[in-house]
Amino acid sequence: MSEFKVTVVDYQAKHLTGIKVRTSMSKAQQDCPAIWGKLCPKIAGIEDTPGYGVAIMLNEVDFDYWAAVEAPEGQLSADMEHVDIPAGKYAACSVPNLASLGEVYMFIFEKWLGSQQAYAYNEQAPCFEVYPAHWNPEAPFSIYVGVKG
Repeated sequence: MSEFKVTVVDYQAKHLTGIKVRTSMSKAQQDCPAIWGKLCPKIAGIEDTPGYGVAIMLNEVDFDYWAAVEAPEGQLSADMEHVDIPAGKYAACSVPNLASLGEVYMFIFEKWLGSQQAYAYNEQAPCFEVYPAHWNPEAPFSIYVGVKG
């Protein structure tokens, strides 16, 4: 397992709008990219904003995942759903490319959280990815995992 640099940051609350899918760890590699394909045509005109992939765990296997953006009320279609990222402490890590996403999550949960004593996983907070505007699968992006401590 590779080593990744994790820093704990205070993240400000975000109110996002997007599309949600209920999925599982085994189906996430198909379900999550598919909803990005549904979101992209709906955000025409606001492509210069970061995209957020927000995961809220329902149990140890299943979770709700949103492909979302921060947009003014009424700018996106009414059939889209809202998701909030609460303000708080998050373990932040840069992901070199989309192919490394699973490896970085494994590193944070299996190695980083278990190797230090100052922070513990905050099950009440979502995990989320932040994709820069005009992002592509070979470009870096960031992930955030809620922590308490």
